[in-house]
Amino acid sequence: LGVLGQVSDTSLTRDVAFKIESSGLPNTFVPGRNLLFLTLAAALAYRRDLQVLVTGVCETDFSGYPDCRDDTIKAMQLALSLGMDKRFLITTPLMWIDKADTWALAHSLGGSRLVDLIIEHTHTCYLGDRTHRHTWGYGCGQCPACELRARGHAKYATRSHSAE
Repeated sequence: LGVLGQVSDTSLTRDVAFKIESSGLPNTFVPGRNLLFLTLAAALAYRRDLQVLVTGVCETDFSGYPDCRDDTIKAMQLALSLGMDKRFLITTPLMWIDKADTWALAHSLGGSRLVDLIIEHTHTCYLGDRTHRHTWGYGCGQCPACELRARGHAKYATRSHSAE
């Protein structure tokens, strides 16, 4: 997947400061990244005779990336199905829920062990910061992805504590 860094000039693939482009998109948008991921997943699913692909894209509280939109995923499902002559179903369990609900879903599926795993072993930081540990996980704490994750976790934590 290193090829994405060769064909795109974004703050995720190059040493470029974060900014909002004139298009309104953050310069963290890597054109075609999720489309490539889905294509590779479909190719593997084809070989393994699987029909369902799952992706964690979300349109509720996201950065505006066009490849996270529901319409894009539906179009990709059709393109992959036609292009491989096999019916694929792309499911998007996070599409219409916010980050707080995503944390709650993780807890409902795997309890505090899954939530702890997500905190310790995932991150969404645009800078890839794994040195600063917060209650919501690792990240710089300053970029839009960290701010979104932090707000979602805080809302989830408040709700889960008030439910006890």
